[in-house]
Amino acid sequence: MDFALALFTDHGGRAAAAIWATLILLALIALAGLALPRGVHRPRQISAWLAESAAQKRAASESKTAAATEAIRYAEEITVAAQGAASTAERRREECQEAQARTQEAWQAYQDADAALTRARRAAAYAIPSGRPAGDEHAERAQSLRRSAQAAYRRGDLSDTQLLDALTHRNGWDAALHPIEQELILARAAVSHRFAAYQRCLDAEDAAWQSADVATAAVRSLRREVTAAAALADAAREALPQQTRRSPQARRSPQTRRSPQTRRSPQELPGWAQPTIGLGNSRLITTAGAGTSA
Repeated sequence: MDFALALFTDHGGRAAAAIWATLILLALIALAGLALPRGVHRPRQISAWLAESAAQKRAASESKTAAATEAIRYAEEITVAAQGAASTAERRREECQEAQARTQEAWQAYQDADAALTRARRAAAYAIPSGRPAGDEHAERAQSLRRSAQAAYRRGDLSDTQLLDALTHRNGWDAALHPIEQELILARAAVSHRFAAYQRCLDAEDAAWQSADVATAAVRSLRREVTAAAALADAAREALPQQTRRSPQARRSPQTRRSPQTRRSPQELPGWAQPTIGLGNSRLITTAGAGTSA
């Protein structure tokens, strides 16, 4: 070791070190030449090869950045879509509850109409005078039928078609019948109408539940998609350069504009921007030289 140090400290050691440095430099140049592609030996070819290599690297970097940006954008869009689907599913559940409440109301109305029909049947079980009524009595029965039918229609016990049949004395509605018989026919029509309304409410409730199931399945699918897209977006965000990264919480905030109430008053303006006095309309002196001369 001492001998090597002594060799390098004297003049001969310096020469040996220079030789070794030259050999190392030549070896590096030779390795660089071997690393060049086949057929690239001249300076212009080397410059062109370097430029092409740099262009390929830049294109690959841009493609990678574009793919990462697209992954991040897709993650944000699918997140918004999942939020919209969740709102839709919530509305569908509310519609189901409303449809269920309407079905309960329709069922209760049908039960009330069926109870009224039972009472009308019991009343009609007694002996009813037979025969056609006289002129005045026939008119009174027709007026009673009209009043009863209109009252039942206002309660929702008759449909438009049933009311029209009752007023025109068609399809089993006879003004010459005894009031008890008329009440029985009215009760039967009410039961028929209420049961049909209940069936329609059942169909609407089934359709509402089916829509809610579809909306819930869409929310579940979108949430799974959001999880996968978020993982890809995080990986893509790590691959982006530091200056182009954007956190998932970052959103574009609207630009704040100065409202008319927050404009500066003339007292708050600098001296060179104060309005001039004595002119027909106020002008702002927009040059510092004009402000200085004033």
